[in-house]
Amino acid sequence: MYAIAWLVLAAALVLIELHTGTFYFLLLAVASVIAIFVALSGLPLLVQCFTFVFAIALLYMFLLPLLRKLVPSTSKTLLRQSTEYLVGQEAFVIQTITPEEAGLVKVHGEIWSAVSNEKLDEGTKVIVREVHVTKLSVTKE
Repeated sequence: MYAIAWLVLAAALVLIELHTGTFYFLLLAVASVIAIFVALSGLPLLVQCFTFVFAIALLYMFLLPLLRKLVPSTSKTLLRQSTEYLVGQEAFVIQTITPEEAGLVKVHGEIWSAVSNEKLDEGTKVIVREVHVTKLSVTKE
């Protein structure tokens, strides 16, 4: 009976993993499968739970770092790739930018925080020179 419960848990964890793609829930599902074998051997529920927890600990300590190395992460390159297109694009200042204080620019319908070495008034057409995470470095066209 407990083996079916572990199987249901493993299936639910795999479904959650399909939506997250982080490997955390997949490793939990693998630990559930290991607990299924313990349940099928007829050991008590407490032993099954300890096996599940012990398997999780081992999988997270040893297998997760290996998976992180083998499977490239898109989160490190996603921001750089998604903002790379902004460099060289025209933008319009919608809030005055001074060397001491950031302002706002509109580029491709998006509003970005922007900095510049010179004062730029509202309505000025600028060029994006660099992207610093969430701030654009702009210069007058």
